[in-house]
Amino acid sequence: MGIGIVVILLVAVALVWQPWRSTQWASPEDDNSAKPTGSQWNELEPTETPSSPQPTDGDGRPVACPLVDEGENEPKGAWYVSGDIQYKGVPGWVDGGAWTIDFASDRSGQVDEVSSGWVSITAIGQISTQDFSTDPRTAANQLSDCMSSSYYYRTLDQREKLQDEAFTTSDGVSGWIIRENYWNVPNQPVTGDEVVVVVLQVGTDDSMTMFHSQAPIEDERRKDKVADALSTLSRR
Repeated sequence: MGIGIVVILLVAVALVWQPWRSTQWASPEDDNSAKPTGSQWNELEPTETPSSPQPTDGDGRPVACPLVDEGENEPKGAWYVSGDIQYKGVPGWVDGGAWTIDFASDRSGQVDEVSSGWVSITAIGQISTQDFSTDPRTAANQLSDCMSSSYYYRTLDQREKLQDEAFTTSDGVSGWIIRENYWNVPNQPVTGDEVVVVVLQVGTDDSMTMFHSQAPIEDERRKDKVADALSTLSRR
């Protein structure tokens, strides 16, 4: 009986100690290959400070969208004017649509309510070449990116580019046009907007002229009206 107890103790000690293993106290090697190999994002790295002041009203705007703190101009008869450029407004729409381009100066525009919380717009203004590129194509794309991520497109789901090409007004002013569908997430008053941004190589020494419109994607009547307004874009 005593011998049996000794044998049991020896076996128990051997199982715990495992002398046949050379590295019994070492942790097993991790052979998992799913490890990051590239440089990782440094969340402490500072971003570029915008050249124009940012808003303090609690509404978020991207850094690329400066805020120009000024009101909007009244139309001159049926015409909405910025600098040396004008367009003829949509009959029946009311003044006050230039709030949608609050990154532009010398702005003017009109608005038409589509449904609760949703509007169609035409607007014109001056964009600073200190905030946006001096190249009309680059500036038009910067504006489209800026507007799609702004505070009044909080429900944006995806963008669909329809037009990205050189543009010339009826009287020969050259520039660039971007036309896109901004599709909303489901269960919104409209499925989305057709958005137009035009940048013209006309302005002051440090600005260019932009035209903007938006109308519901499936509303052909309103889209035709803003297209008519765009067709009148010209020098004063």
